[in-house]
Amino acid sequence: MPSFLSRLDWGLDSQRHVILGIGLLVAWVLLCTLGYLIVEEGWSLLDAFYMTIITITTVGYREVHPLSPAGQLFTALVVVIGLGLLLYTLTRVAQTVFEGELLDVLGRRRMAREIAELEGHYVVCGFGKVGRPVAEGLAREGLPFCVVDQNRDLDPVLRDLGYPYVIGDATDEATLRQARIDRAQTLLALLASDADNLYLTIAARDLHPGIRIIARATEEAGEVRLKRAGADDVVSPARIAGLRVLQAAVNPAAVEFMEIVTHHEALQLSLADIEVAPASSLEGKTIAEAGIRGRYGVIVVAIKRPEGEMKFNPGPEERIVAGEVLVVLGEDLDIAELQEECAG
Repeated sequence: MPSFLSRLDWGLDSQRHVILGIGLLVAWVLLCTLGYLIVEEGWSLLDAFYMTIITITTVGYREVHPLSPAGQLFTALVVVIGLGLLLYTLTRVAQTVFEGELLDVLGRRRMAREIAELEGHYVVCGFGKVGRPVAEGLAREGLPFCVVDQNRDLDPVLRDLGYPYVIGDATDEATLRQARIDRAQTLLALLASDADNLYLTIAARDLHPGIRIIARATEEAGEVRLKRAGADDVVSPARIAGLRVLQAAVNPAAVEFMEIVTHHEALQLSLADIEVAPASSLEGKTIAEAGIRGRYGVIVVAIKRPEGEMKFNPGPEERIVAGEVLVVLGEDLDIAELQEECAG
């Protein structure tokens, strides 16, 4: 019997083992009930079913009626096969429960270790309509991040995606500490309400004064409050969507270009920020002297000054100064080469 079952369920996972065992057990009960009706003439359906159950479970009750020699042989067969099926099913059920709990515990420990090792990462608070594509983009770029959301239904979703995550209230300081906010570089406050994002911004700024905070706002008043609370940047998805629709209506070619830039899986085209280090060979040179476009095939679309001023479409005579951030457009490999040069 064990070898037969092992051959029968090759390639099945734990849950299917349980379903197989239950199915075989039910089929055996029905078959034995029919067998008693045939072997022992005069028995009712209830008598045959009851005799089958007490025989398979070996509870030790007396037979409902005296057994004929054929009935005794049949009962022996019922015990041997039925008890084997019962033990197989119970074993599979226990194994499934134990494996599920064990894998859950091991998975959580592995996740805790992975989060504990994060440094310079992004903390994505909220895994909804805005947070999910942000997390997917970070994963696609290979950047370290941790998702925080209080919806426990997301537990299996995040586990299957393989994202580091913490299930908990993002406005709770203990939850933020679990996400190692003290070692994060950026916090993304993408919760559903402006009030939650406001409280989250205050808590994050208190726990890590130097962290960069980007917050989502649904109302204009929320944008102002989030800025006052310490958010470095506030983004309004509704406003961005409205401007995108306007641009699509007025400047469709420009929108098509931006689609290529923001969905660059095929062309590997990206917009990137590159900070110029004091040790960089480009420091003090003009854009023309540095030959950024000719040497690297990258276009400088803007320069952000250390004091925060943004200069768009700088000319070839614009001088590159340490501490500035170059906003460039180009292919990923070319940008990576320029980043190395700017880092010195």
